[in-house]
Amino acid sequence: MCGLCILAYHNFVQPEDVAFRPSFLMQSATFRRRLHFLKEKGYPILKLDEALGKLSRKELSPGSTVITIDDGFFGVHQHALGLLREFSFPATVYITTYYVEKGTPIFRLVVQYMFWKTDKEVVDLMSLGIRSIGKEDIRDAVKQEELGERLIEFGEGRCDEEQRCVLSARLGELLEVSYEEIRQKRIFTLMTPKAIQELSQAGIDIQLHTHRHQLPADEEVTKREIVQNREMLRPFQQGPLVHFCYPSGIWAKEHWEWLEKVDVKSATTCEPGMNYQDTPRFRLHRFLDGEHVTQIEFEAMVTGFIDIFQNLRLLGKRIVCGEWKRAWVGKEE
Repeated sequence: MCGLCILAYHNFVQPEDVAFRPSFLMQSATFRRRLHFLKEKGYPILKLDEALGKLSRKELSPGSTVITIDDGFFGVHQHALGLLREFSFPATVYITTYYVEKGTPIFRLVVQYMFWKTDKEVVDLMSLGIRSIGKEDIRDAVKQEELGERLIEFGEGRCDEEQRCVLSARLGELLEVSYEEIRQKRIFTLMTPKAIQELSQAGIDIQLHTHRHQLPADEEVTKREIVQNREMLRPFQQGPLVHFCYPSGIWAKEHWEWLEKVDVKSATTCEPGMNYQDTPRFRLHRFLDGEHVTQIEFEAMVTGFIDIFQNLRLLGKRIVCGEWKRAWVGKEE
């Protein structure tokens, strides 16, 4: 039986910024190599809705692949859209809408990036006015992460968006990393409504990713997140908004019933693997591609070799554990 490969991307940036989060970022040259390989080898690149229909009917051709992109960063419009057009490939972009509405850089990522980018070894953060944060030695990566999380907790918990921007700018001054440059480069800014419209007009499928990039264990909040997300995206999507991506890949089985209640038809995870007719539509597997993935590893993903290897390794573990009969006759529940 042919499986469906769903690829997942996040943000596309200039080469000098890729090292910040190689699993999350990709430069245009790498993305071009990926698309060129798919084109050269003749892989059928399908729209998500079409692919899921063929998967249900067992009509998939070998190598069938879907390209998905999460969050809706401006880099998708700036770097990826032109390449998708060049290769005539469809794609689905799952967009979270809070920062589309605000138009500001994502506070959490800005703070993390600034601590990664700074050349300072000691910094006095007392002027930020956050309790127990003062003169700090930030040469240690663990210390940087700890300080960053405390600043993020303060900003997300006690500040509104305008105050978070002021806090980001002040932190940048202290770390000698320009907040204005980050804002101008738009590396952590989501697409504008105009940019989303241009994607849609180019045939890119716009789909759901919650409003605030969260999916709590609360039915009413979850439904509200999706309904608000759908309302904001509706002007940009000609077709139905029925496909969903779990924020940060975090999900629970109780979400499935809640998703059905708001007319969601499929949901993608961050769990690696191919998809088959019996794969739950609210637990679709994807291969996460980033700058940290070599070209050989990428080719192993789309050919299904990694999936086969993982299944063989799982079978071996069962045999070693004395579960030969279950492994040979049945499937894991």
